[in-house]
Amino acid sequence: MTKAVDEPSAPSSRDDSSHEEARLRPLVVDIDGTLVRSDFFYECLLQSIKHKPWTLLALVFWFLRGKAYLKAKLYEHGGEYVSPDFLPYRPEVRRLIAQAVQAGRPIILASGSDARFVESVAKHLELDGPHFGSSESINLTSSRKAERLVRAFPDGFDYIGNSSADIAVWKAASVRYGAGVSAGLEHHVISKGMTLERLTPPEKMLKPMIKALRLHQWAKNLLIFTIFAITYPAYGLGPLLETGIGFVLLGMVASGTYVINDLLDIEADRRHATKRERALASGELGALSAFGLALCLIVIAHFAAFFIAPLFCIVLASYCALTLLYSFKLKSLAVVDVFCLASLFSLRVIAGGAIIAVAPSPWLLSFMFFFFLSLALAKRVVELNRKRDTVPPAQWSETLAGRGYSVNDRDFVISGGLATAALSLNVFFIYSLLSNVTLFSSPWFAMLAGVVLAFWLLRMWYLAVRGDMHDDPIYFAVKDWLSVVLGAILLVLVIL
Repeated sequence: MTKAVDEPSAPSSRDDSSHEEARLRPLVVDIDGTLVRSDFFYECLLQSIKHKPWTLLALVFWFLRGKAYLKAKLYEHGGEYVSPDFLPYRPEVRRLIAQAVQAGRPIILASGSDARFVESVAKHLELDGPHFGSSESINLTSSRKAERLVRAFPDGFDYIGNSSADIAVWKAASVRYGAGVSAGLEHHVISKGMTLERLTPPEKMLKPMIKALRLHQWAKNLLIFTIFAITYPAYGLGPLLETGIGFVLLGMVASGTYVINDLLDIEADRRHATKRERALASGELGALSAFGLALCLIVIAHFAAFFIAPLFCIVLASYCALTLLYSFKLKSLAVVDVFCLASLFSLRVIAGGAIIAVAPSPWLLSFMFFFFLSLALAKRVVELNRKRDTVPPAQWSETLAGRGYSVNDRDFVISGGLATAALSLNVFFIYSLLSNVTLFSSPWFAMLAGVVLAFWLLRMWYLAVRGDMHDDPIYFAVKDWLSVVLGAILLVLVIL
């Protein structure tokens, strides 16, 4: 009797054993840059500096005692401000973890971050231990992490990592996964004779960097041309190029300070309905890369500004300093915050005058200050409307994250905004109609310009109060067709 050729042979007990071992093998997951698209070390550093500025002086002494000690101290002073509930988790890694849990595999978190942070992430994800992290005396990275995992799991483990520090762990792992791995690192791992299963495509830096610069906000910097536009007949087109260069330099400083603001506000932005999509809050751009980008923009802009006009460089430095103070502290102080925003708009006008050595009129600065003070208050109304529409009335007494206002302050903010709007229009009409100071060849042009401006300003407040404006007023105006038309009419009246 012969055996059928096509009859499948029974699987060996050895194959069954190997399959079972693979099914039950622990899946070890790194956190920083792997499970989460950010680095807890830098986030703790930022929050420590923001909430406890004195820690800047202590950083050197902590660092001299070793990186493990530095991580522990940063966790103690900044860790409370970084919530695992809002971290930018990678969906690809979360899916792999969910599949492993469904298969009954143990999920282990192993990170160079402080062990207390690792436990908080594990608790959020509802993962049983043991989990591994750095202590005050041991920085659990690279070979130290590999040795710890080999001792804990002598029968093998699978590992998900993202950086060159994970090469030693990948060597010890049975199956190697990469999340957030660069193309260069992948080639380096392969050159060492290891296979790496990529969970995410290579990340590109250019797009998130451009996104972080908020280039659409450069529209506000067009105010730098105000003095040139007013004095054009006397000065001609000569200073136009210098003012144009100044516009770019002011934009570079503004973008740099926006990046720093996003670094400091990263935790609050993650809790926000729309700001959580920003490059830093979403984890598209790392904190270290963002800081380097901001520093380069600010330093280069100041260096170039000095050669255009030293006074312009001083105004630019004042703008930068006030913006940073606003980001660190002043934005959380009610009323003070909107005065800062109005001052920043005024500094844009002053910067344009500094370039061509023409001092702005006190009338012009008064109008600009109260006009933009009104728009800053409108911006707060938009934010309060958003909170009013998304939380129950019981929470209306709570202040906005990072702000000094609650929904209950909405009537006060509206009153202040309308009052300053009226004040700015009053200054405009007096300035433009007085024969000894007016820029208009005819009082009729002045009157029509004031009417157009009054209509636009009141319409903006009408939309803000009704809750029909969902963006920053300036950004909204750039996208609003009627605002663009009214702006063109106003420009024609000024030219006439």
